[in-house]
Amino acid sequence: MSVEVENIRKVFGAYTALNGVSVRVPSGRLTALLGPSGSGKTTLLRIIAGLEMADPGSGAIRFHGEDVTGTPAGQRKVGFVFQHYALFRHMSVFENIAFGLKVRKRSERPDRKEISARVHRLLKLVQLEGYEARLPSQLSGGQRQRVALARALAVEPKVLLLDEPFGALDAKVRKELRRWLRQLHDEVHLTTLFVTHDQEEALEIADEVVIMNQARVEQHGTPQEVYDHPASPFIYEFLGNVNRVSLPLLGFSLADSFQERGSRVAYVRPHDVDVLPANTAVDAEPAILRSLHTAGPLARLTCARLNGGREIIEAEMSRQRLRELDFVEGDTVLLRMRRARRFAEDFAI
Repeated sequence: MSVEVENIRKVFGAYTALNGVSVRVPSGRLTALLGPSGSGKTTLLRIIAGLEMADPGSGAIRFHGEDVTGTPAGQRKVGFVFQHYALFRHMSVFENIAFGLKVRKRSERPDRKEISARVHRLLKLVQLEGYEARLPSQLSGGQRQRVALARALAVEPKVLLLDEPFGALDAKVRKELRRWLRQLHDEVHLTTLFVTHDQEEALEIADEVVIMNQARVEQHGTPQEVYDHPASPFIYEFLGNVNRVSLPLLGFSLADSFQERGSRVAYVRPHDVDVLPANTAVDAEPAILRSLHTAGPLARLTCARLNGGREIIEAEMSRQRLRELDFVEGDTVLLRMRRARRFAEDFAI
């Protein structure tokens, strides 16, 4: 079931939440809506679900080509999972999962045997077999979120929507659950959109990433596409650490088309900065090694350019490589940029 959003606009008083947003989500894909707070992610998700309506005449929502813009939420066959679970505290795990089936009108409601069979299949799918009699208060946060997901799947939705599903969980549980969600999606192949502001989460588990900023879609592509080929300075800085380096820079040549415009700013990831001994015979930028941070899998080096007003540049390398180089704080080093990006609108590569 593909989802198509075309030119959607939503204004709350003087605040514009969505400004001409268009997105197409292919059938069976796991797509992340990623962006900073206030960028319009949750509003877009709620409009797709039918929990909010777009401004009149602003565009359309289509499920597999069918216009559902004016269709009530209850008729869209969408499963929705909220950040804070929204489980019924007085109901058991079994009753929570079965709720959406039991409240259907009689002509559409499965019989008790079918409801029981479906709930037990879902308990197995979300790895909660044996928990059906427990109350939500007797579960961990991660288990509650899996119950909420099973409840959304019980009604056999055409589209699954998740609004920051792991936002209320600690870092370790978040990591475990996002791996589990990826495995679950690979089993059920249900078209899924999930909202997150966690870049690592989106890049790790999504098939596609829609990056939003200031009520618009800034870029849409695979995780590798948006990370390796950011469409704007905002994307570059939002997706992980980046150095903004003033140009010109020794050892880094600008394309001829930019030379005449003047050198301004280059964007360079720390892992694309080579730090070399000062006696290395290369054309590179001299700097002073200000600090070393070696806790974690990579060593992080903070350097101050000797040219360019002592501008700070961060670099990363393996701890083994750092031991081989035997750098200490205060050393003079050379910085070589293996990959950098300049944006024409900023007069920068």
